[in-house]
Amino acid sequence: MKHLLLFLLFIPSLLMAQEDQKYLAGAVPEEGGKVVFTKEISLPSLSQDQIYDVMHLWAEKFFSEEGRRLVYSDKEKGDIAAIGEEYLVFQSTALSLDRALMNYRVTIECENNAVKMKLSGIRYEYNVSYQRDPEKYTAEEWIIDKYALNKKKDKLNRGNGKFRRKTIDFADEMFQSAEAAFGIQPAGTTTPAIALVLAQQQQQQQQTTTTTVPAQQITAAPISNNTDVCQGLSAFEPDKIPSTLLSMLPESRMQVSPANNETLIERYATWKEMGKMFGKNIASISISPDSEVYKAIKDNDIYTISFSKKDDPETWFMIQCIKQGESTEGQQKIIIGEILNVWIR
Repeated sequence: MKHLLLFLLFIPSLLMAQEDQKYLAGAVPEEGGKVVFTKEISLPSLSQDQIYDVMHLWAEKFFSEEGRRLVYSDKEKGDIAAIGEEYLVFQSTALSLDRALMNYRVTIECENNAVKMKLSGIRYEYNVSYQRDPEKYTAEEWIIDKYALNKKKDKLNRGNGKFRRKTIDFADEMFQSAEAAFGIQPAGTTTPAIALVLAQQQQQQQQTTTTTVPAQQITAAPISNNTDVCQGLSAFEPDKIPSTLLSMLPESRMQVSPANNETLIERYATWKEMGKMFGKNIASISISPDSEVYKAIKDNDIYTISFSKKDDPETWFMIQCIKQGESTEGQQKIIIGEILNVWIR
């Protein structure tokens, strides 16, 4: 009887240990030093267009929730992109709430017989009681094996382990939601006919309504030769910019100007981030829809984002972009541009 009682007491610990295996070594994948959760769904009986129709319908619904935005779509190429921010809740009681705000990007690449999804660009903001400003982390410095696991790699660290756990759960839930759009259940059973029905519904909807999501075409743009603007600044590869310099951008003064009218300047836009979308380097900013600069920059227009230090009016960092798309965030517009050039003093 005693042995039975001891065994029953041991069961919760055993189940917890088995559950934790999901979050241990290798659970957070990296590509080129960046955290990238990837899911490839095999759909042997479906064409690229059929897969795109289902995924676009799914993305419109999934990213319609507060904090999530569908920002790019191109049916011809089979590409869809979205950005999001939402709270990871670690503990919630009547007296306390422990949570972190997570920002992320999602890209979807549809092709014949398969679709590939990627979750990347993950960043966190975490409020702590003993300081005014939230602590900020990137996934690369916070949830990878090196930082989130103990030396033996058999336990999650107490502090950042909860970030790792909740992030993995979010990735799994999102990927499972996308699979469900094709009738694929967690157990692995499939009903491909559902995908065909959804695709047909999407096609019928496009035929009976005038409201559609326009496809943004990425086009090649010439590299600027404006040596006057770039005088004193050295060209730099976007992929090789040190993270220490990128961390200085939110604290710097920023202004935005269209390439075809450099006298038109917006000084109240704010920096969002630099990242990748479908293999291209992108930069995003937040700007008022009432801004004359926002009104002047159309799709595939070139514009410049310049940064200066608060105690020095001289430009120290400059990015030249071509606009690829936009989304709405509250009362602001988020402009997403492909990076053409970067210059640093």
